[in-house]
Amino acid sequence: MSESPQKTGTILVGSDGSAGARRALHWAMTEADLRRAAVRVVVTVDPERSSVTSVAEGERIAAETTEAATLHGGDTEVTVGVHEGLPVDVLLSEAAGAQMLVIGSHGTSSIRHNALGSVSDVLARTAPCPVVILPMGAA
Repeated sequence: MSESPQKTGTILVGSDGSAGARRALHWAMTEADLRRAAVRVVVTVDPERSSVTSVAEGERIAAETTEAATLHGGDTEVTVGVHEGLPVDVLLSEAAGAQMLVIGSHGTSSIRHNALGSVSDVLARTAPCPVVILPMGAA
């Protein structure tokens, strides 16, 4: 009887249920298959500074993400959690010990980017692990 290969680490994915987040999940799961890593998806709820404004909405996105992960196939173990707090802070905290953090770019306008800052920009500069930012249209 052969044992299944041991997981070698975790790839963290930030999700808000957007098309970019779905691209990030797909990319992370493909990468996790290659690395024999697990995938942990974090949905962050913040009524004032996130596109996910309620726990109920976060739980809906988590359920949709779990369903999408089962359609991927492969042997990748995927867990999904809903966390309350500022998205950057939650993702930075959750990224401790991860092999990498994967997020999708939203392609926000330069006006919004300059006024509010970009989650992906902050994460790329300050995360404790490598960050993969999938641009719009990436597979």
